[in-house]
Amino acid sequence: MFKIIANLRQRYRWALIAIALLISGSALLLQYGFSVQKYDAKIINMAGKQRMLSQKIAWHSNALLSSRIDVATHTFSLEQSLSQFKTAHAVLLTKQGDSYRYLTPELVKLYFSEPANLDNEVNEFITQASWLLYQKGEIDTQVLSVAHVENLLVKLDRAVTLFEQHALKKVNRVSNLELLCWLLAMVLLLIELRFVFMPMEKEVERTLVALQKQKDFVAQMSQNKEHFIARASHEFRTPLQGLITSIDELTINADQQNIKTQASYCALRLLSMLDELQDLQALSTGKWAPILKNENLLESINKVVLAYEYAAQQKGLKLITHFDDSLNCFCKLDHQRLQHVLTELISNAIKFTQKGKVEVTAHMQSSQLHLTVSDSGCGFANEITELEFDSFKQTNHFQGLRTGLTRAQYVVKALHGTLAFKNNAMHGAHVTLNLPIEITNKQTEKGVEKKLFCLVVEDNELNTLLLTRILATLGVDYECVVNGLEACEKVSKTDYDVVFMDLNMPIMDGFEATKKIRKELNKTMPIIVVTANTSAEDMDLIYEYGASEHIHKPISKQAVADALVNVCIANEIN
Repeated sequence: MFKIIANLRQRYRWALIAIALLISGSALLLQYGFSVQKYDAKIINMAGKQRMLSQKIAWHSNALLSSRIDVATHTFSLEQSLSQFKTAHAVLLTKQGDSYRYLTPELVKLYFSEPANLDNEVNEFITQASWLLYQKGEIDTQVLSVAHVENLLVKLDRAVTLFEQHALKKVNRVSNLELLCWLLAMVLLLIELRFVFMPMEKEVERTLVALQKQKDFVAQMSQNKEHFIARASHEFRTPLQGLITSIDELTINADQQNIKTQASYCALRLLSMLDELQDLQALSTGKWAPILKNENLLESINKVVLAYEYAAQQKGLKLITHFDDSLNCFCKLDHQRLQHVLTELISNAIKFTQKGKVEVTAHMQSSQLHLTVSDSGCGFANEITELEFDSFKQTNHFQGLRTGLTRAQYVVKALHGTLAFKNNAMHGAHVTLNLPIEITNKQTEKGVEKKLFCLVVEDNELNTLLLTRILATLGVDYECVVNGLEACEKVSKTDYDVVFMDLNMPIMDGFEATKKIRKELNKTMPIIVVTANTSAEDMDLIYEYGASEHIHKPISKQAVADALVNVCIANEIN
């Protein structure tokens, strides 16, 4: 890119220099033409004045010869006219080296060659007028006669014509040069168009095409990455659904509680890693947005802390918590993202603490959550004011300053909070989270009073088993089908209260089935999408087709119950 910019700059410079030189040459030529015309006009005016002066001299001379009346006036006028005539004649015959400055060969012939011999005739005319003026000798009146003066005027007219012709030739020459400059300018522009601007245009076009190909390639890679992450997330979440549900429903004795805790911790870490992959993808494409829910803040925090008790025990660390009673409130917040942030802070604190303790403290003050995670680990090598979003600039000190914590800071900023990092007074690290909280009063949600009859559309037997088990515990009756085509057939014949719809199925997927139920069958019952697909585009599309609610796998009993309450209240079917 920089190479083409340098090349374009060089081409432009040469083109501008060429145009500037041509314009400067044209300007100088115009100035020369103006000066020539000005000087030639002066000479022509002087030659033309000679004719008038010769007539005045002849008139005053004849007046003095014929009469003595008013002699002083004629004498004064004759003296002035004669002086101007002599001076102008001398100027016209000015020499420049061996040649005359203003005379062309034709004028030289007129002034100095027979039969005209204008110079001798003018000099004789001046001599006779001078003798008359100054009474120096016998005057030849024939020289001052009308006939002789008329002959002189003819020759002076011829001189004026020759001067004008010479000036006209110069003007024509300058005009031709100006025309030549215009033609050169046109030729120069054509040359620049052919050898500068057209190659430049092609080079820019080639570069833009190459850049577009790179952009398309990057966009395709990004799309492939997004599809891969979405697909991988979908495939992982399906077995995780069964794993987490199975662990939760295990009934074990006290001696095996650690094993259950360990299994629950591992499953939650897998789910956390999937969420992190999706968050990173959303961050890179600018598609991330908080999802606000009204839940208990203390419960949300405790879920994370309980999951890390096993990890702390394995390293011989004490995981100490100090949670104020003010946390036991319902608030409108992206609880899942808050849990992700807290997960990252506790996880890294445990990771970089070899012995001692990890302490989590939290309280509410003035609608602000103040949460600190302290440890007795290695602490910070340097003061940290803000995490780097560029992983290439990140260090390997406390908590790695890698993707996870950077993602946590991005989430905190999106929620209008702050993260502060500093070393403990004694040893270890001290991370403080400040987050504005919108506290709400927990409303008594209206439960589902009517006995519901639902259709479960799911091709995976394990997912079907888990969802139907949850529905059974909620007292909901159900039927099951394995694809969208069977669902449409069932819906057309039976009035269901709710449809639970998976998206990725054979024969007919959930997208097409939802669209057909709404558009062709004109059914209005609520459709709850149950999917591991977390793509924002797909979620927008499924709501456009007519979905009422969605649940992401792995699902929980609470999530299913909340979805049923939401759609039933919205559709007033209970």
